[in-house]
Amino acid sequence: MKISKNKKTVGYLILWVIASILPLSARAETIGLAEYLQQIQAEHPFFKQQALDGEIERAQQQRFLGDEDWVVSASPGYRHSERTNSNGFTAEKRDGLVLGAGLARTFWSNGGRISVDYHYSHIEQQFAAPLGTFDEHGNGLSVTYMLPLMKNRGGELSRLEYELQRFTVDHSDLASVERREAYLEQHALLFIDWVFVDEQQRIAANRLALADKELIRTKQKRRSRLVAEVDVLRARDAVINARQHLSAIKTQWLALQAELATHAMDRSLYQMSPHFDLYALKVLPSVAEARDDLHQSARQLHQIDVQLAQSERLLGGLDNQLAPELELMLSGGLNSEADHLSGSTSFDQPQYALGLNFRYPLGQRTVRADVNKARLQQQQLRAARSSLELQLEAQLRNFLVQLEQLEGVMALNREQIEVAQLRTKEELSRHNQGRSELSFVIQSRDNEQNAQFSLATNAARYQKIWLRYTALMDVLIDDLALNDEGLLP
Repeated sequence: MKISKNKKTVGYLILWVIASILPLSARAETIGLAEYLQQIQAEHPFFKQQALDGEIERAQQQRFLGDEDWVVSASPGYRHSERTNSNGFTAEKRDGLVLGAGLARTFWSNGGRISVDYHYSHIEQQFAAPLGTFDEHGNGLSVTYMLPLMKNRGGELSRLEYELQRFTVDHSDLASVERREAYLEQHALLFIDWVFVDEQQRIAANRLALADKELIRTKQKRRSRLVAEVDVLRARDAVINARQHLSAIKTQWLALQAELATHAMDRSLYQMSPHFDLYALKVLPSVAEARDDLHQSARQLHQIDVQLAQSERLLGGLDNQLAPELELMLSGGLNSEADHLSGSTSFDQPQYALGLNFRYPLGQRTVRADVNKARLQQQQLRAARSSLELQLEAQLRNFLVQLEQLEGVMALNREQIEVAQLRTKEELSRHNQGRSELSFVIQSRDNEQNAQFSLATNAARYQKIWLRYTALMDVLIDDLALNDEGLLP
């Protein structure tokens, strides 16, 4: 009956140890990396802020459409003049009323400009006797069309600012996605820290359960005078050390949980624990395959490509500005005049004009300087792209080498754990036979725990490098349909 009671005590003690960590892990609802990152992306204000970057640039682009808007103009006016010295042919008083109105617009399709103008005038002149007063009313309607034949031919310069801004919008979109992915990477790495501490907690809790079990067993042996009192003290010391270690890990676990819950803006995370296979290994691509994928999909390279395309469009516009200004002018209209208002609306006096306007500044030093600057900036962008390709490839090779080597290290860690477990079994057998001290058992179990910690440390490092690799390959934010372990395929 005494042995049965002791077994029950051991069972209760183990249950207490497990229950002490259940609020932090097993009893709690779990959350995976994919779910956490999706929640961050949906709720965190950083992503709302980043989404506005592209909208701001698009709004900026829309302002350039105003260059194609119809422009309405009006110019009413009145003028009065008097002369003190006048003769029969010079008016003593003159009153003039004029009204001008028009519509004008530029067409981006060909760079042409059209204007439709209406003009009304009323002049009243008062002469000395016997001439008296004379009225004159005039109306005119005209249409003028200007078409560029060299500079701005095809509307190239009219559309320039709008098209340059389009590249700015594309660049802003890519940069925004890149920043969002970097933000997700940062929080994914923090999540892996939580997973690592959770695994440390599991290992430490198991070590405490074994230490408590050993303490009970040693006390039983002491009551039977099979071991010395010093063994009881050693067993108690092992329990105290294990509890201290577990308590420190719990503190770190709770701190990471609080930080992650705050970033996710979700208090329910305080009742959750991480769900993640820390020891899952990935199928690594060859360096050549990964390099080709990187050069094709890297957003940072695409950003420079957008800048190069923008630079090319700017150079085209600047080259066009070097061309002479040659415009074809077509104009036609109808006028009418009469000494009374009703008679001035017949519009019976046609007129038309055809001409060319030519202008060419000698030297063109300002535009040529802009062209030279744009070409130098283009060369700089190409050099920056080549440099970035090397930098990204160096990071890629670094990650793949580390991942490959860590797989081997983790295999050695597992072998070390197996050896430590066999040694613990042997030391425990020797101690039970009275051929060794309890300290050797405790030391062996500590070595086993340390080996498990080493494996967990290298596994966490492996998962972090893999996440950084997925971010480098620009697939972290593009594919949040992660597997249950939270690892991208």
